Amino acid sequence: MYGVFLGGWSSNNKFALYGAIRAVAQLISYELPLGLALLALVLLAGSLSLQGLGQAGSGLPLIVYQPLGFLVFAIAGVAETQRLPFDLAEAESELVAGYHTEYGGMRFGFFFLGEYLGLVLIAALIALLYLGAWSGPFLPGCCWMLLKTALVILVFFWMRASLPRPRYDQLLHWGWNALLPLAILNLLLTALAAAWLGTP
Repeated sequence: MYGVFLGGWSSNNKFALYGAIRAVAQLISYELPLGLALLALVLLAGSLSLQGLGQAGSGLPLIVYQPLGFLVFAIAGVAETQRLPFDLAEAESELVAGYHTEYGGMRFGFFFLGEYLGLVLIAALIALLYLGAWSGPFLPGCCWMLLKTALVILVFFWMRASLPRPRYDQLLHWGWNALLPLAILNLLLTALAAAWLGTP
């Protein structure tokens, strides 16, 4: 968040500054649902470590127990990576190229490297947390993890090519008025189920 804002502010361009402000507002709006969906998984698995969360989904993937949490996490993850349809911080028709308007060469490359690293990180987290991580029938565990991550990245690319871009007010409305209440509801239902069933 700080890198995006400082990158847009320091380029001394009003379109870059507008893009940076949009990016920061979008990141704040979608980090809360992302964290609450993750907290529901922690309640379900009884562990804060990624290894423990992956082992909790080794028998039956956690998407079976947390379909609403998966939906919230996936949508918020796409918004956090600022991929289409949630790339309002760099909407070419309004803001030229957003917060990296004035950058070229390796500086521009570093912005895009960070964006694609975020995409791979979110895809790997979805595969680890919801799709059963490294569990699979006949291949080694690392191959299953790579295949599941690649499948999620493929879905991200498919969404980029097929979904329209919403307006900026719709983007913030979905984050605060749709995803956040759904994430809170999912967390409450998970906590009630865990207390009732006696799971950790």
